[in-house]
Formats: sequence, C-alpha cells, structure tokens
Amino acid sequence: MMALTACSGGGQTPASQAAAGSTQAAAADSQAEAPADQKEEPAAGEPKYGGQLRVTLNNDPASMDPLLEDSEPGQIPAAHIFETALCNNIAGEICPQVCTFEEKDNQVILKVREGVTFHDGSPCEIADVEASANRWLNNVKMARTYVGDLMESMKVEGDSLVFTFKDPAPLATTMMSGWDRGLYVMPKELCEKYPDSKIADADLIGTGPYKFVEHLADRYIKMEKYQDYKPLESDETGMAETRHGYVDTLYFYSAPDINARISGVQTDEYDIAFGVPDNMRATLEADPNLDIEIKDLSIYCGLVFNYEKGQCADVNLRNAILACLDMDSLMLAAQGSADLYYLNPTVVSTKSKWFCEESLGKYNAPDIEKAKDYLSKSSYDGSPLVFITTKDNAYMYKTALALADMVKPAGITIDIQVYDNATLKDYRMDPDKFDMFSSGLSEKVDPTQIAFFEDGWAGFYKSEKKDELMAKMNAESDFNKRYEYWEEMCKVLYEDLPIITFGERRVVEVKRKTVHNTFDTVQKFYWNIWVD
Repeated sequence: MMALTACSGGGQTPASQAAAGSTQAAAADSQAEAPADQKEEPAAGEPKYGGQLRVTLNNDPASMDPLLEDSEPGQIPAAHIFETALCNNIAGEICPQVCTFEEKDNQVILKVREGVTFHDGSPCEIADVEASANRWLNNVKMARTYVGDLMESMKVEGDSLVFTFKDPAPLATTMMSGWDRGLYVMPKELCEKYPDSKIADADLIGTGPYKFVEHLADRYIKMEKYQDYKPLESDETGMAETRHGYVDTLYFYSAPDINARISGVQTDEYDIAFGVPDNMRATLEADPNLDIEIKDLSIYCGLVFNYEKGQCADVNLRNAILACLDMDSLMLAAQGSADLYYLNPTVVSTKSKWFCEESLGKYNAPDIEKAKDYLSKSSYDGSPLVFITTKDNAYMYKTALALADMVKPAGITIDIQVYDNATLKDYRMDPDKFDMFSSGLSEKVDPTQIAFFEDGWAGFYKSEKKDELMAKMNAESDFNKRYEYWEEMCKVLYEDLPIITFGERRVVEVKRKTVHNTFDTVQKFYWNIWVD
C-alpha cells in the first residue's frame, strides 16, 4: 500500500508519486490553532488575531453551493465555509484536507482527519464524506466522467471510504481536490435535503475556517471565524498551506462597478479589491495608505462560439473571425497596459508545465485577405452575428467592441448584446440566444478540468478527436505521455476552433497597508490574512 503523505504528485510520474512520502499520519496528528485572544502583541510583521476583513466580489452570488456555482462570486465565499476532501499545493500536487488518503492498485481510500467538525459542532464522519461524494458524482459532470464512470464500487469500510476502479484512474484524486466543484464535504443531512438543488443560505454548514452568518442580497455576505476549526498543520503551499482564521469577521461585499470597487479601498470602505483600471494605477500608487501589486491569476480573455447551432457552427466562419484578430490590440483594449497581459494561444498559464504554443500558425496572425477567403468558403449570409457580453467584467465588453471593429473589413457584422453577468450565464446555455459569448476561463490543476471540454457546457463543443484525447489523458499517469496528448489537443483546438483565446490577463490588486499576507495562488482565499 502506498500512503500518500503531505502531498502526491497529481500529474507527476509514478516515481515522483512514490517519493511523495509516508508521513501523512504525522501531519494529521499535528493540528493546533493558536487562540484568537492572544494576550501578547505580536512582533511587527508577525500574524495577528482579531479584527475584520472587507473584501469585494464582482457580483452578488445566487448561492454559495460549492458544487452548483461555477463562477467566482459564489465559489470564493463557499470555499471559506466548505472544504474539499483533498486539495492542491501550488505545484498541483494532491494533498490532504478534510481527509487523509491512500492510493493502492486501483483504489483511492479516504479517511476523515481526527478532530474535524462541522460548524454546528457535530463531528465530520465517513458517512458524511460518502454522502458528499454521492452528491458530487450526481451533480458535477466531470466528476462522473473521470471518477464515477470508471468506478467499480464506492463503499464505506470501517472508518474509510473506498473507491475501487475497474482500471487505473490517475485523475480521480485530482478531481476530488479541485477548488472548482471538487469533492466538497458537507453533512449527510444536507446532501439528503439538497440532492440536486442549490443549498439555501440558512443551511450553509461546512468544516471551513469561517462559518456563515448572513447574506444581505446585493450588499454583503458576513462570516465569522469558526473557533473550533481544526487545520491540518503543514509546511505546504497554496491551498494546502495550514489554514488560520486570523480575522474574527470576514465580509464579502458585492461591488459590480469597478470604479466604485477600487475607490472603496481608497476611502477605507473595503480592504482589498481586484481589477484596478490602468488609468487609476498612478493615483493609487501615490497613496501612502495603499499597496498595489500585479498578480498572475491565470485568467484567459477570449470568446466561445456556439458550436452547435447558427452561423458560427461553420468552422470556416470561425476561422475567418480568428484571421481578423490582432491579439495585442485586443489585450490592450482589455487591460490598458502592455505589462498587464501575456500573449498566450492556449488556456493554461505561460508559466505552467502544461503550456503549449501550438496554434497551427493561426494565433495573432491577422490577415484580412485570408479572412475573406475563409468567409467565401463559409455559409455566412452577411447578417449580424450575436455576441453576448457583460460590463460586469469590463475586459469582456471592451474586447467585444474591439473585435467587432476588427472583423468589419472582412465583411463580418457583429451585434453586441450586453447583459448582467447572471443573464449572460443563463443565455450562454441556450443555443438560440447567441453566436458567440465573452469568456474568462481560468487555470486548472489539470487541463482536462477546463470547462469547455465538458460535454454540455456553454458553447456545446463536441468532437470525437477531443473525446479520444481526453480519454487517453484520463487513462495515463506518466506526465510526459500526457503532455504529448495535450500537445495534440492544442492542435485539435485550432482545427475545430470552439473558442478563441486572446491572451492571459494579469490583475492589479489594491489593498490597505493594514492588510498582510494575501494569497499567491490563482484561487482567491482570505484565511491566513491578518490586519493591523
């Protein structure tokens, strides 16, 4: 049996996985949070307990159900209430969280860490993990594809939940550990009450460092530190780092207007905000009360086509649009400054081990004559193509406007339709509502987790080549072989062209100088932050 300690190598080679260790039990036994009412004032620069932290969300979430919300306004607060069975460090390796784990042969074995409790004081037990796993498998399609469909059985054996697979399932623990709709653990009763519907605010009970207090729609979400939280003491990084609830109260304010969001930090209404417009940077940098930092959050600015229906179901029309696009100009429109983006033809970070530059020579190669040639081979009838977007994310609206201008010389007309973010999310699931929509896809631990690869996701991308390569990646544990399949997938993406990536955004964070130790991951989390 291989006992995977602190972390395992996720997408690493079997040798590196074996080297990941045998000290998980020791890590699980070392769990002690410093008390919130520290009597000695900490030294300068040292963590401090107490106070409140006021952060911002781009929109008010419909719910904080970690399985049924697929965008940041719901997922960020949810991840402070609920925790996944497993998690990832910055390198993408699989680490314990609510559960310790073992892998042997074709099995994954989960055990609840000693002392983990829910916010109502009840102990977290293996029956809760089993119920949570069933809810996850029933509601998250990628969980079914990469875990459920490969399982021979899932059953409780003593204090363990044992997943037994028909064949090797190298991505099973990766899917369980995902911040984006991973295996979030919640009470069995909650899973039974909400088998396939969103959890009501009043029932938000998890194991996380913060517990839900109230949600005033379009104003704020309030959380309080969970005093009985049992962190996993660890020397790991990112989401696997030891989680401390330093502040007593955590507020998530709904702030859809970007100028109000940023100005609110200046006026001490908020403590942290993201997305500083380039024209505000100099003013903020001159403010002695503020800190400014550019963060690489691995967000990919682009569009998704309606692959199923309408004029953009024609690959020649999709290629004609791509052949019109100057990506530098699009990203400058989105970001306002050349230091706030990377040109990137794919949907993984330029710094990722998965980065691949393959685009069949089509990325950032504007050629109006080539676009016209593609157009002549297409079924495009000259009528406006419906491009749905939102001003809730300014970069989306700005790039939609810029793209509409770029395709005009080729004879393509765009009808830009602007909606709030919630409506955009609804409309993009209706093939009668759009020809293309603005997207802001985000980094995943493994590229197979990227949303548009999922059958039935917005845009409705279907491809036998895609399915074949995804199946090969799912069945293979050796990174080098998996990367070869990913390179082939990148070629297929530029053959099929279900999406166009304009580039990779960098995001400017502004915070009060009284705020310390903000995250260095692509996920936004606010435990481990303290305030003066």
